[in-house]
Amino acid sequence: MDAQSSGTLQSPSTFSGSSKTGSSRSGVSSAGDQDFTKDNAASPIDLECHIQAERITKILDGAVYKTKLALCLPNLVQEYRTLSSILSSQHMEDLVFIFEQYDNPLFSSSLLNMAAMEDIQSGDISLKNRLNPELGHLMYIMNSYPALRPIVEEMIQEMKIEYAEFGETRQQVSGLDYLLTLEHFRELMVRQMETTAAEELAAKFNTRKLEASNDNLLAKIKEYTETLKDENERFEETMKMKSAMIAKLEKELAMLNQEADVKLKKKILDSDRQMVLSTRAHIVKNEMLKEEEMESKENYENLLRTHLIDEKNQRARRFKVETQLLSWLQKYDLEMGDKQVDLDDYTEKYEDELHKCEELEEKLAEQDKEYIPLMAEREAEYHQEMTEKMNKFLLEHAARVIQNAWREVLANRAEKKRLKKLQKKMQAAAAAAEKKGGKK
Repeated sequence: MDAQSSGTLQSPSTFSGSSKTGSSRSGVSSAGDQDFTKDNAASPIDLECHIQAERITKILDGAVYKTKLALCLPNLVQEYRTLSSILSSQHMEDLVFIFEQYDNPLFSSSLLNMAAMEDIQSGDISLKNRLNPELGHLMYIMNSYPALRPIVEEMIQEMKIEYAEFGETRQQVSGLDYLLTLEHFRELMVRQMETTAAEELAAKFNTRKLEASNDNLLAKIKEYTETLKDENERFEETMKMKSAMIAKLEKELAMLNQEADVKLKKKILDSDRQMVLSTRAHIVKNEMLKEEEMESKENYENLLRTHLIDEKNQRARRFKVETQLLSWLQKYDLEMGDKQVDLDDYTEKYEDELHKCEELEEKLAEQDKEYIPLMAEREAEYHQEMTEKMNKFLLEHAARVIQNAWREVLANRAEKKRLKKLQKKMQAAAAAAEKKGGKK
């Protein structure tokens, strides 16, 4: 026991050397060039924040190292020479005893459990009968020796390299995944503690500006898209009208040619007797039809030329609008590609803050379990006190009402007596007056 206690006293704190380095690094980055040992170097709040940040960093570093030590435990127990060269003899004896307990269930303290004994006798030596609380003592012993730290770090580095070499085809290792997550959580905590309130406020303002700019650009893109769609619809309607007009004119021209041919043939057949007159008439008529045909062709060519010019202008305008829209889309993609990274960082920070808020809400809920019954008891006492005061007030008020009513009764009685005396005096005076009148 003396050797064990001496080994424990001589060992450094459970916090790792990397925790000191990480905490000092975070302290330097958060405090800058300030010297907290001098007066007026920083406010008490800043000094307290620095101390708390360093304490949290040390706790996280300690947890990370203990996790690494737990992951390397299966490999360390095989390095007997390495352990015997670092650990004391008393601790080595403790470790050997713990190894024997863990490897051989017959030496396990679980023999005290009759159910476990029956399982062992029946041949069941599963993990549930091999668990031993002495493993916690083993972790404590190995954590108290700083000389094991480089070996543990080297083993963890080899595990990470092997884990990274498999890439996407690797199988999930829960322990190593937990370690990587815990290290990432420590980096996020250090980064969050180094971030000032002004930086967080500036980040929020920048996010809001980016959101407003994004909304404006989306609104413009939507507006230009609708404009382009309307112009395309109008252009298609115009082309349909022009095509219908061209088909109509061609149909009319074909009908005119057909009618002219029919009339010409009919008149030729009917002009046997009047060939000379009919020939002249047909020549004149034919010339007139040719002139009309030439005029119709000229009108058709002019109208077609005008329509082609309009179509060319519409196509040029459409190409210009599409080119401008593509340039805006490229500009939008470039800007949003750079800002998406910032948005992802802000999202991660928001999720961390949300996780902290949820933890605080859980703590408040635990406090409410004690606070609500106390407040209910206080409310009941207050209600009882107020009820007693109200009853006392009602009694005093009833007494005052009864006393006032009794005083009024006494006053009414006295008034009635006085009226009776006065009535008797008036009757006596009236009787005396009647007697004097009778004598006269």
